[in-house]
Amino acid sequence: MVKADLNLKRAVLDLMMGGDKLSYCMQCGVCNDVCPISQQHGSRYNPRDLVLFSALGYKEALFAAVGRDPFALWGCTACETCDEMCPAEIPITEIICVLKNAACAAGATPEFYPQSCRTIRDNGMAIPVQPAINKRREKLGIGLPPAIPVDEVKAIMAATGIENTIKEKEEGSA
Repeated sequence: MVKADLNLKRAVLDLMMGGDKLSYCMQCGVCNDVCPISQQHGSRYNPRDLVLFSALGYKEALFAAVGRDPFALWGCTACETCDEMCPAEIPITEIICVLKNAACAAGATPEFYPQSCRTIRDNGMAIPVQPAINKRREKLGIGLPPAIPVDEVKAIMAATGIENTIKEKEEGSA
């Protein structure tokens, strides 16, 4: 028997009942149809299932699926195409963000996630600008990109607890 996580269910239903409206997922599948990730990778990523299972509070079932294939959750790029096209105006991207946060809190992140966090912590961005790019920018006359306040990024990561997740993964792999 699948056990419902009432905290997850409440968080998702709060998003679906935001403001003056109540959104109800009709399981029409438009989110899957328009999702570029779902189109590219088929059943590996399914926003409709994520909305359904999270609205029912089936966190254990979701995390079991993510354990088998992290892409099932972490494939979302937050492009918000599903949000724009959902006829019920469900904030699907926000729901997926809640799920990702719950996964982080449970330590259920794929290895690339803490590695990406470490890169952001150390550089202020996920993909650091390489010297060759800076040379091209100067050559084209567009100047260097603005400096990233890495200390502020580190402070935000510490305040939000992401730094703790990174440290736990680093200590666990040491």
